[in-house]
Amino acid sequence: MRHWLPAFAGMTALALGAAPVAAAQADHFEIVSGVQPMARLRVKHTDLNVRVALGFDKALLLNLPAATKARLKAFPLIGKQTFKSNLMPGGSALIRGNLYDIAIDGLPETSVPTIWFDKELADDSDGVISLLALPAEHVTIIQPNAPKGGLVYGISRAGKGDAAMIASIGGEKVHVILDVRSPETLFNGRAAQLLESAGMFKRTGRVGLWHPFPGSALPFEHVVPTPGATLLGLPLVAPAARITEAHAKELDARAKAGTSSADQDDDAITVTATKKKQQPPWILIGRDVLDHCSRIELDRPGERWALTCNFAGVTSNRP
Repeated sequence: MRHWLPAFAGMTALALGAAPVAAAQADHFEIVSGVQPMARLRVKHTDLNVRVALGFDKALLLNLPAATKARLKAFPLIGKQTFKSNLMPGGSALIRGNLYDIAIDGLPETSVPTIWFDKELADDSDGVISLLALPAEHVTIIQPNAPKGGLVYGISRAGKGDAAMIASIGGEKVHVILDVRSPETLFNGRAAQLLESAGMFKRTGRVGLWHPFPGSALPFEHVVPTPGATLLGLPLVAPAARITEAHAKELDARAKAGTSSADQDDDAITVTATKKKQQPPWILIGRDVLDHCSRIELDRPGERWALTCNFAGVTSNRP
């Protein structure tokens, strides 16, 4: 998915000029999730507490205090760069990176692209690690509060090392990720345009805020899915579509709480302007859907996600 986190891992591997050395893989590994799935890891003899994310490729992303505590050092010459993202407060961050061996809860030690920021990346932990960085053939997040039973939804990933999946909507490829941190399933502007044209939802005119980073609040519009609408076999439950700050203010005075700028509106724009490239379509599937899944498994041999979900009686909770 051409979203803000996947780019970090790929950029770091490219910048460091090497791929992580393949490590021995465990067979199965499970994480029992509370509010969010968390893991303890050790890097350079320092223990850190990190959130586990499903939406980006193999990487460890740290807040600067955690990297300082572990005495991490950037790779010489090319390990320090400015990363630009229209979803980040201020539009950019100074990042440093290197390859480090990490150990996670008894799993075999593995080499992972590690990046740290001069801005706060995570406000609930020392950082974020991709589920794909955990060296096991099958890595499963167990959600005890989800309804039991249901069906297993097997969804192919875009590639062996990819977290993203690919959906075809209106003849166009859309990158889709899983995000257990976002309360809503979220469409960027281009994806929303495709889904709306396909008759998969109706707009409500009600505004909410998406928080991709601490200190960033970007407006979206709640939408009501058409009965029976699905994405990659999963039902649309409580989705939302990114909109520009200007449109949000027209819809709801509460949108003044947003922090987006004209640049940050790029992923919400659906019409290509004269001097702007249209953002590629992306969708993140949030907790409105994933809270109904008792098991979320990364199936490496099958190159897929396997979700055990019970959607019995689930309907859109939007009025």
